[in-house]
Amino acid sequence: MRRRQEYEELHAAYVIFILPFDPKGKGLKRYSFVYTAKEDPSVELNDGSEIIYLNTKGTKGKVKPGLDDLYRLIEGKPTSNGKFISRVKETMNNYRRTEEWRKHVMNTEEVAEAAKQLGMEEGKKEGLITGVQNLISVLRDYGEDNQNILQQLKQKYGNTFSDKQLEDFLKQS
Repeated sequence: MRRRQEYEELHAAYVIFILPFDPKGKGLKRYSFVYTAKEDPSVELNDGSEIIYLNTKGTKGKVKPGLDDLYRLIEGKPTSNGKFISRVKETMNNYRRTEEWRKHVMNTEEVAEAAKQLGMEEGKKEGLITGVQNLISVLRDYGEDNQNILQQLKQKYGNTFSDKQLEDFLKQS
């Protein structure tokens, strides 16, 4: 019986997700789930453990005022600045002063800059492709044959595109 007694003495475990969207589409501010056996849903864990989804977009149901304040803080809305929210803000401000936060911000900025650079490169490439297509169209309008057009494409765009890519542009136009 010793093992059963130890099991019954286990503390409840909580897994809490704070979500800026409604995970179940019912509009509840809070969804609480208890553990049951897949094989027989009538068998519950009964240790008080829960999985909780806190839905910052929820409009139905009641939660404690401090939690409502937290939802407003997450949504960027005004809060009451009660004791709980003041502690949350203080903790956030303290964390922002840490090396870990600085590294996180720097990493985020590096990722954003890399994405921007990639976007600019993609934009330039798209612009060049448009330029190639326009040149092909103009040269065709002037009666140039494909061999002469390809030769001119290689002269103007040979450093940017391979011969195969230029031939493909010509075939597609």
